[in-house]
Amino acid sequence: MTATESKQSAEPSLDLPAPDSVIIKAASTRNEAILARLGVREIDLRPRFLLQMAHLTCPATVWKYVESAATKSAANLIMMDLEDSIPRGDEAKLAQGRANVVHALNALDWGPRLRFFRPRGLALDPRHEDIAVVVAAAGKNLDGLIFPKTETPDEVRSIDATLSALERKHGLEEGKISIQVLIESVSAEEQVFEIARASSRLSALIFGAYDYWGSLRMVGVPYRTDHPLVDHARSRIVKAAASVNIPAIAEMTLNYPTKEKSDAEKQAALDECRRDAEIAKSFGFHGKWTGIPAQTQIALDVFSMDPAVIERAILEAKAFLAAERKGLGATMIGGKMADRATDRINRVALKTAYALGKIDVATAVELGLS
Repeated sequence: MTATESKQSAEPSLDLPAPDSVIIKAASTRNEAILARLGVREIDLRPRFLLQMAHLTCPATVWKYVESAATKSAANLIMMDLEDSIPRGDEAKLAQGRANVVHALNALDWGPRLRFFRPRGLALDPRHEDIAVVVAAAGKNLDGLIFPKTETPDEVRSIDATLSALERKHGLEEGKISIQVLIESVSAEEQVFEIARASSRLSALIFGAYDYWGSLRMVGVPYRTDHPLVDHARSRIVKAAASVNIPAIAEMTLNYPTKEKSDAEKQAALDECRRDAEIAKSFGFHGKWTGIPAQTQIALDVFSMDPAVIERAILEAKAFLAAERKGLGATMIGGKMADRATDRINRVALKTAYALGKIDVATAVELGLS
């Protein structure tokens, strides 16, 4: 072996210069502030808010629909509507709707369903009277509200402030009442990342596709689920929701299997709902709005987790933990390279599976999920 070859094969020297203390202290000061800001950006969702495969909306003014949805539906979340279900300026209908919401929250057995209502939006109720009335009368039994036609992050911050004041006044746990917002316009889409970061109360972003289509102001171009502009909005909403660790929920399918339709037309309506759900899932949505039980079941079928996905995620997470214990930052699992990035993908699935009760406690502890 030549001297040159011997020098090339020698171990690298560990005699490195010490870092400049002034420079690294300045970097630490800057970067600790950055890390602090990044740390508060993600929302720590309570496990039950991970289960939002199917939202069921019902008009708050019709008690039989409210009662049936709250006590019998397979949906994960029920929304009692005080916005679209009430004619503008009809104070009697509004009073009845509010009364039904309060009575449902206080008197019905909701089981595991999330209990939400939709107040009128900013333009119709700038004083947040719907929120104030419902929280005062039934806040202890309310999981959250869904705010329509949200345009700016300031609106979300204003709702947050109202809820905080109401929680203090009525002795409720601070931050108890969640907020979900409907993204229903081009303007809202443009600001969706700021909207998502406006409050730690947020537990979902919901796409209002039909109002969004109207905001595009196109004439003679019919709405279609797979239009490129609709797909672009979907992408933005899903990314914004993911950036703060909350689910994105897809729009409702308006084609219903109504009584006057033939059997073939009814089936076509349900097939359309399934196609819409599958498109939404492919974009990264975690659930879908529904208006009737048949649509709810479709959403549950499409968005529920495949047991094979859970099993594979468990096996790969265990294999990666074993690799880390051996001092490896990356390893091969099933012939494919696995590292922290692939492990993170698995853990997104595992966290949801655990919330669904599909992972036992011992396995959850082993994987660090609880």
